[in-house]
Amino acid sequence: MHRRSGSHAELFYHFVWSTKHRAPLVDAEIEIGLRAVFLAKAEELEIEIVETNGTQDHVHLLIKSKAALAPADIAKNLKGASSHFVNHVVLGQDRIRSLYWEDGYGVVSVSPGAVHSVQKYIRNQKEHHASNKLIDDFEIVADSIDTDVQ
Repeated sequence: MHRRSGSHAELFYHFVWSTKHRAPLVDAEIEIGLRAVFLAKAEELEIEIVETNGTQDHVHLLIKSKAALAPADIAKNLKGASSHFVNHVVLGQDRIRSLYWEDGYGVVSVSPGAVHSVQKYIRNQKEHHASNKLIDDFEIVADSIDTDVQ
């Protein structure tokens, strides 16, 4: 039997972060820009966006990552790239609207067996919030970001 050298890691993270002061800023135009920049930045970081969605005041992302990249680095890169892109490209000359994220974020690791259920939950974010049918274990992450982390 031939044995391969190297390592294999399959790491999944469920991230949540909100707009500054939970301001309801993420409309359809901004959401399209966020998806585009999340996908582009993920490719650059060599990670995979399994699912992303949110509401007007926060986003959820399910990420598949390599072991060498810390969750804090993922959040920093995605948050920074997305607010910069939205403010400079999507909104451009719009001096009334600006997108800023809270300093903190929530993240939990997801077992490979739970990926499908987390993916489905994120995909249906707007419906869950509209009907107030939230899964507490998934929204606890969002609750942890209501205050700034300094």
